[in-house]
This record gives sequence, structure tokens and C-alpha cells, in this order.
Amino acid sequence: MRRFHAVGVIALLAVVATPVFALERAQHTVDWYQAHQQERESVLKACQNDHSYDNAADCRNATSAAHGALADSLVTKDKTDPEADPAYYGHDGPMIAMTLAMCSRNRAPPSWCDAARIAAANLHR
Repeated sequence: MRRFHAVGVIALLAVVATPVFALERAQHTVDWYQAHQQERESVLKACQNDHSYDNAADCRNATSAAHGALADSLVTKDKTDPEADPAYYGHDGPMIAMTLAMCSRNRAPPSWCDAARIAAANLHR
């Protein structure tokens, strides 16, 4: 009976010690990465160099912050804004979806959001 009990305890410990795939929390938020350009660029460089990090929360937050920073720079510097033209998106569903996701988090200029919505409507015609 002791032998059976010992085997059961060892099996239980093996199960408990097995790593569980859980969502890893990001070290920093999108807003933090947008405010800290040097750290954002460092994380982006690491993420782009090793695609095993593609789904890492910090990679995703840094990428979103980079998109937001680009959007802000276009708005504040009054540059030509091709993303404000629905033709820019063409029939690129993933690009439209990404832009609309940024819009839902208030991370894109309204002109981008309007253009992406028009492009999305054109996809369904």
C-alpha cells in the first residue's frame, strides 16, 4: 500500500510541475510603450528578430504603440496621409481589420477610421 501511495504522490507532483500554457501578462501597456520610444524600439527589434515571440503580449503592445505613434506623427506634422484614402486599403481585409481595431481603441486618426470603414463596406459589395 505504501508503494502505491508513493507512486500516486510522484504522479501528482509530476502533473503539478508540468508547465501550463497560460496567457503571459505584458510588462508594459500600449500607452507606456508609446511614451517610451527607446524601450519600444528595443522590444520591437527583439520581436522582429525572433518570431517565437509573435504572440507575446509585450510584442503586441509595442507594435500597437508604434502604430499609434506613427498615426500621431502624421496628424501633428500635417503630412500627406495616404491612410485617409479608402483606395489605400484596396481589398486588403487584414489591413482594414487592423486599422479598425486601432480605431476601436482610439489609436488611429478619425480620417483613417473613416477610410477603413468605407473600404470595409466596399469589400462586401
